[in-house]
Amino acid sequence: MLHVNIHKKHGDFELHLAFQLAECGIAVIFGPSGSGKTSLINCIAGLETPDAGQIICHGDTCFNAAQGINLPPEGRHLGYVFQDARLFPHLSVRENLRFGLRFNNAPAIKNAPDMNDVADLLDIAPLLHRRPAHLSGGEKQRVAIGRALLCRPRLLLMDEPLSSLDMGLKDGLMAYIARIPKLWNVPVLYVTHSPDEALALGNSMLLLRHGRLEAQGVVEETLRMAHGMGLLPYPTFYQSGAAHEAFGIA
Repeated sequence: MLHVNIHKKHGDFELHLAFQLAECGIAVIFGPSGSGKTSLINCIAGLETPDAGQIICHGDTCFNAAQGINLPPEGRHLGYVFQDARLFPHLSVRENLRFGLRFNNAPAIKNAPDMNDVADLLDIAPLLHRRPAHLSGGEKQRVAIGRALLCRPRLLLMDEPLSSLDMGLKDGLMAYIARIPKLWNVPVLYVTHSPDEALALGNSMLLLRHGRLEAQGVVEETLRMAHGMGLLPYPTFYQSGAAHEAFGIA
């Protein structure tokens, strides 16, 4: 599904990553702040250009430095949900969703969502007439997810989409996100530094530190490695009931 082997230098920071992901539902990109998580998905999306290497998605080359290939973001058939919703303030929810339809010229995808599917899945049908200024933070993020889905992406990138929400809103929105790969066969790359989100959503995990891949595997085992490296300081991780279950803590 995704093959990445890239090098990117930002001042004193270097991103040097090589990995492959098969069809895997939700793959979590996990690591502390400054580990290169956002830079990685920006390179995959085409928002940043690596200095060297290649990126291949579903067999299509999105970037290859040696061959001079660097597809623009709109040519990669990917969806992107940012930390902030980035809705168009002058458009209604319906019009924001329709904007996603402008980029759904990718090859036909089985069970690809349409406007009604997205509105039903994300419970935003009652909001279609509203402008973003009249939405809550959680509602805005649901609309942003819907807009990305309506691009009919081959891969959905999500950069800490819950970071600005309170716990109650996070729990509800995680339930929506978890359903995406199952309903529409759209794999998700999900950036977070929250072990709770990783445990609740992830089928697999990439652990990043200092721009390098430290580990890759199932979520629970990779979190144990992160804990052993001191990347999950007590008590933040152990406050979680999911963490207690994963680690067998009474």
